[in-house]
Amino acid sequence: MYVEENCMDRDSNEWVLKEFGLKGSPRGWRVLEDSFFVVLPPSTPSRLNLTHSEVCIKCPVWLSQCILKQHDKLLVEANSSNKPWLWRLPRLLHLNMCHMTTMINLGSRDSLAVPLRMLEVFTSWETCRRILGDSLAATHLTHTFTFLVHKGYFQQVRCFLDNKVPPLLEPSPTPPTPLASCLFDMITRPVNLVTSVTHTEFSDLILRSLCRHILAPQFTEPVQLFVIPALSALPQFPFRQLLLALRHVDIDVPHTTWLLFAMLSLEKKHFIIGESGNGGLLLGFLQLLASLTKNITKMNIGRAASSGSANNDSDDELEPKLENNAQTQVLEQCVEMLNDSGRVANLLLAVDQSQDPIVLQALCQVCHNLLVSHNHAIHKYRLLYMLAFKPTFLRHLWTAILSVCQTSIFGSETPLLHVISRGIPMCAELSDRIVPLLAVFCSLFSLLIVTLHDAEFYSDENLPGTSQHTMPFQLSELVSMTFTLKEVCLGLVELAFPDSRPSVTDGYRMAVHGRDSDSNPIENTQMWAHLFKVTVGLVRQLHGRDIRRAFCPEGHWISKQIMIPVGRPSEFIVRRSHLRNYRPFRGLRAFTREELDCQLHWLNSLSQGIILMFDWPAWNGEIRAQILVSSTKGEEGPPLSTKEVRTMTILRELPFVVSFQERVLVFQGLILKDKMEHQGDHSHFMQGPSIQLSVRRSYLYEDSFDKLSPENEPDLRLKMRVQLVNVAGLDEAGVDGGGVFREFLSELLKTCFDPNRGFFRITKDNMLHPNPSVHLIADNFPRHYFFIGRILGKALYENLLVELPFADFFLSKLVGEHSDVDIHHLASLDPVIYRNLLFLKTYEGDVADLGLDFTVMNDELGETRVEELKPGGANIQVTNINRIEYIHLMADYKLNRQMRAQCNAFKQGLANVVPVEWLQMFNNRELQVLISGAQIPVAVEDLKQHTNYAGGYASDHPTIKVFWKVMNNFTDEQRSQLLKFVTSCSRPPLLGFKELDPPFCIQHAGSVDRLPTASTCMNLLKLPEFTDEVTLRDKLLYAIQAGAGFELS
Repeated sequence: MYVEENCMDRDSNEWVLKEFGLKGSPRGWRVLEDSFFVVLPPSTPSRLNLTHSEVCIKCPVWLSQCILKQHDKLLVEANSSNKPWLWRLPRLLHLNMCHMTTMINLGSRDSLAVPLRMLEVFTSWETCRRILGDSLAATHLTHTFTFLVHKGYFQQVRCFLDNKVPPLLEPSPTPPTPLASCLFDMITRPVNLVTSVTHTEFSDLILRSLCRHILAPQFTEPVQLFVIPALSALPQFPFRQLLLALRHVDIDVPHTTWLLFAMLSLEKKHFIIGESGNGGLLLGFLQLLASLTKNITKMNIGRAASSGSANNDSDDELEPKLENNAQTQVLEQCVEMLNDSGRVANLLLAVDQSQDPIVLQALCQVCHNLLVSHNHAIHKYRLLYMLAFKPTFLRHLWTAILSVCQTSIFGSETPLLHVISRGIPMCAELSDRIVPLLAVFCSLFSLLIVTLHDAEFYSDENLPGTSQHTMPFQLSELVSMTFTLKEVCLGLVELAFPDSRPSVTDGYRMAVHGRDSDSNPIENTQMWAHLFKVTVGLVRQLHGRDIRRAFCPEGHWISKQIMIPVGRPSEFIVRRSHLRNYRPFRGLRAFTREELDCQLHWLNSLSQGIILMFDWPAWNGEIRAQILVSSTKGEEGPPLSTKEVRTMTILRELPFVVSFQERVLVFQGLILKDKMEHQGDHSHFMQGPSIQLSVRRSYLYEDSFDKLSPENEPDLRLKMRVQLVNVAGLDEAGVDGGGVFREFLSELLKTCFDPNRGFFRITKDNMLHPNPSVHLIADNFPRHYFFIGRILGKALYENLLVELPFADFFLSKLVGEHSDVDIHHLASLDPVIYRNLLFLKTYEGDVADLGLDFTVMNDELGETRVEELKPGGANIQVTNINRIEYIHLMADYKLNRQMRAQCNAFKQGLANVVPVEWLQMFNNRELQVLISGAQIPVAVEDLKQHTNYAGGYASDHPTIKVFWKVMNNFTDEQRSQLLKFVTSCSRPPLLGFKELDPPFCIQHAGSVDRLPTASTCMNLLKLPEFTDEVTLRDKLLYAIQAGAGFELS
């Protein structure tokens, strides 16, 4: 304690003399005695006959008792022309403070009445003004409190409060005891004086000391339950002066959680943000709030590791832990106060009235602190979601983001967005200027987009009741915005995984940033990781809108800077587990012993002729720099290079910036590598592990469901050889070299997705989706969907195109990180319900008149059943207030709840063969193309270059020449019919006919009196030797348009 150091550990006599400025004087005590006799009555003893040990305890009490009887005369004497007591009186008051502290520390039960009375009399504004007048009273009290505060006044008052106020049960501004009231007055006297004087230095001293010793340290029960409520209940509190006192960042007042709680408690009554006259203080309040709300980022709520994208993995590893449970409770109360509707409304009004960009910066810093504190902060804090629905604010914020620049040493200004886009690290000062603005914009705009249906997003005018002011940007503005944000995301990927050796020279960085550039580019990992997450999220949302209805030009999303190593698919792995240790902005970590052993094993393999993919000395340097390692238990190989990690991150987070063709090459390369591991080269020679399957042609689904179950065949990636059994129970002729299997798989998929079987339904536009009422057909329906998912995965694995038109929402569930989809996908399931819900959203009358409640009626096989959208929904009427909730619950029921079990089982079966991470490189439309092929014209020249001939035919045969002439004259539809006739799929392969397996082949089929036939399992066209162009055309058209089915020959 302060007093113990100054009173108990020193010679008490010398210390008292020092306090009165008499230390070292041979007549110190005589001078002190003579000074007191000036004002003390004649009856006072002529000597202060006290021993050294009694000085500290008895001297202040005895002197105070004498002085209190003559306080009027002493006050006048202290402020007369001869002023020795002007500075000695404050020292005597300090002695009384020390006396009370000593009594408390010693556990003495002696009364504190005399010291408290002494302080009350000589620091009371009313007493001093009565005796001295306003001017002299203000001067006297200013001088007195300045001395006392410098001597630890508020620190001593805090000690008195903590030890003398009895336990409390709940917050109350009423003093629990007279002593507590007296102690609280000791706080309010100097605080109230601040409002009466105009000395800035004095007010700063008092208020900063109040914060440093009362409001900022960890709360004790008396402070939290009594002092703070009592200060808040004061008729007047100098909150404006408090803001000015704390406006400097270099002051020694710690910005703690407790100070945040105190400021919010005081601000609610003593500072109305939008009030006239407070405009100049708005900036100071926001800046202080921005600094204080950084403590909210310590809240460990909703921060569990997510199973989503890797940038969410183990977020809690970076979080600062709270000191204790008390701090957690105080932070939760701060959150409640920040969510106060009145406070938020006043803040929004004040921000709307201010055009100062610095105010916007401070507001965004506050919002950014809130966003980082919680994974669902955008829905948790009223301030955030109210700002999200202010289009004017979002436009203003985006304009401010574009205007934030850095001046180089050459005088040119570079937008900070461009600096991030180039992947150039920036100092803390620059990141504080741009990161909060950009993170807040991306978070708020993402929330707004979710709530806008397409008519509002595209500003359609044909929808009644649609507001044209809900969308803050025009489509032309979105084009440039999406390009900028896309480049920012790519730059963030470079910043997230920096090179082990700087790729940007110091000279270039100094030219861009200036000489004051910070050498440590990324100081706040949590801040940058959050920016990466929300920016990528917004870009993906905007790209999703562009998929449904294009507003960007062709090629807009493709980045030419990304190079995919398609020539080495076996070296390019994008399994999520391989990237588990590569998290954006997570810094570097050391090698584990297991990983070092793995690397040594890999190095030993060099002697066996394995080629090193990159420079060994550079990799050795990366070891010394402790770069991230991808090796895990059971996997060997070198650590991934920075370039590979960046590319894989892009394919996982922003796959659409890579062209579809390149991603297909990566996908097929991954499939090829996986095939080599599971099937090997011997499978082509009918050797090695394989699945031997015998099924009846008339019972393809039933036999396959039983024999290809996970219990019987746990791994469908093995080579599969099929023996078909005809109706008579005999094996069909032929050995399966691949053709029989392809025909079997094609026919099985058609059977699986046949709506008549009941597992899938079709929408009004003939798109397939799981049957919501399948539980009425099969009790164990999840096993069926798991099986069907495996079969579709096998088709993708074997590069077999099948014409199965899936609904967009169902494909979105397969490639999305989460199985649930939002209301915007409802149009692909039921356009009528979607239009009705949009009508309800924009209905201008009383929604209650429509007679709706929170239930839905289902007609399942002629049986009508009513289900509640929420508990008690049958008794909840849909009104203008809750109609948005009704719309989203209805869409969620139709899209998710009814089909959740079916879609989850199907997705699990699909992932059993093809990892979902590979499919997530594609969006829903691209996955449809991956399954069924692209709806593009058949390229005759490409088909011609990759066609084989058999049975006597060659490329220069007259019949072949006539065939290609006829093909060139066919329409696109007729060419597609021919392709379907031969391959069972009317669409060409994704990467051209060079990828068709087996290759397209034309075989001699004998005399001209026969029609052309085909073996779809072998992609074989059996063409008779027609020499006449007209005959060949007529016969060929008759065969491909007859619809007679396919034969196996």
